[in-house]
Amino acid sequence: MKPRRIIMGVIGHDIHVVSNRIISIALREYGYSVCNLGVDNTPENFLDAAIEYEADLVLVSSLNGEAEYWCKDFGKLFTDAGAENIYRYLGGNLVVGNKPIPEVESYFVQFGFHRVFHRPSNLTPLFESLKMDLQ
Repeated sequence: MKPRRIIMGVIGHDIHVVSNRIISIALREYGYSVCNLGVDNTPENFLDAAIEYEADLVLVSSLNGEAEYWCKDFGKLFTDAGAENIYRYLGGNLVVGNKPIPEVESYFVQFGFHRVFHRPSNLTPLFESLKMDLQ
C-alpha cells in the first residue's frame, strides 16, 4: 500500500517555520509522504499542490491569527475545483485573543475544514485524527 500523501504549510504571511518543520518530520516518521510548502502560502497554493501531488489531506497551520482572513473560503475553493474529497485540517493559534477553543474550532469547520486544532497542547489529537481519517 502506498503511503498517504499530505500537503502541509503555513498560510498567509505567517513565518512561524519551527513547528511546521517539527510536524513535517513527525509525519514522515509515522510513514506519511509529506510535501511541505513552507511558509507564506495562499489557499490556492495548497489547492494546486494537493491536486498536483494527488494528496489525501491538506494540513494548514497558522500561528499568528491570520487564519480568519485567509481561510474563509477554503472548503469552497476545493469543492469548486472538484477536490472536495481531499481532507482539510487546520491547526495552530488560529485567532487573536482568548476565545474558547470549541468556539474557535466550530467557527473554522464552517470554512470547510474537516478537523480543526486550536492551540493544541500536543500532537496526539492530530495523529489520532489522521489514523482515523486516512485508514
